[in-house]
Amino acid sequence: MRRPRRPFVVLLVIGLAVGAARVAGPGKAHPARFSQALTCGSERWLVKTLQDHPRLLSAQATTVAHLVALTRPSPFPTTRTPFERHIYSVAAAVTLVRSEADQDLHLVLQKGAAHMIAESPTVPACTVNASATRRQQMASARTKVRLCAKARVVGVAFWDFKHGQTGVAPNAIELHPILGFTCLVP
Repeated sequence: MRRPRRPFVVLLVIGLAVGAARVAGPGKAHPARFSQALTCGSERWLVKTLQDHPRLLSAQATTVAHLVALTRPSPFPTTRTPFERHIYSVAAAVTLVRSEADQDLHLVLQKGAAHMIAESPTVPACTVNASATRRQQMASARTKVRLCAKARVVGVAFWDFKHGQTGVAPNAIELHPILGFTCLVP
């Protein structure tokens, strides 16, 4: 006569579930670091967070209309393009600010009919290899980001690809990362 294995199987399943929960759940000592490491972005992440240590050009004033009218590079770049060494300063309304799955703050900038995206990454969790100066600029700007009828947004030119994001420019140009933010008219 065979003994039933049901109690053994039940105990085995419970043990595996407890073990999986311990491995999957964040530890008590570092819960924020663990969860943020899993949510930082991936597509050209080193470029859009300045972790590739680019030599950037001085900021120059431009308009949203000018940036969204630029010709998109083809083929799509995998590394930083020469154009993505430019820092631009634009004045526009900030019509949307929301946190994204990759921890970025996603902003929609609008001036007249022209619109584009600007992004502010989580510092330092998602920018550990950027220079200390750039991490400080990104962190400082992030604390100031808000909805604004008119803001001065300073950021690095970045070619993204269209993936259904709210406010994407026709050519998918972004300011990513934001290095400066000033609300001019609340």
